[in-house]
Amino acid sequence: MSFYGNWKTATIGSGGTASTEVNLGDTTLTRSFDLLEIQIPTVDSCTLKVQTAEGTGGTFSDLGSAITTNTTTGAYNTVFKLGGWQYIKIVSSTAQGTVRTIRVRGMSF
Repeated sequence: MSFYGNWKTATIGSGGTASTEVNLGDTTLTRSFDLLEIQIPTVDSCTLKVQTAEGTGGTFSDLGSAITTNTTTGAYNTVFKLGGWQYIKIVSSTAQGTVRTIRVRGMSF
């Protein structure tokens, strides 16, 4: 049986490349997530990747080179292997021309 976390928002500001920090957990969560589901809205053409940190306000690092997705100007949905990380950011290779609201949630098997 799969377990899904609540949908959260990762916002990339106008002219920005990195989203706000997202804490995938909540106070009732007793396990970590294996996967990250992501709903990408229409964005300026770019490559998106996930960055992770051990705690809130921590140093964020790329989560491997294999979890990038080339987006187009159309909406796109995908799933990334997360490996139990709780704090994430979505990072674009191109500064976005307007605010981008990306929805994310964790999933475990």
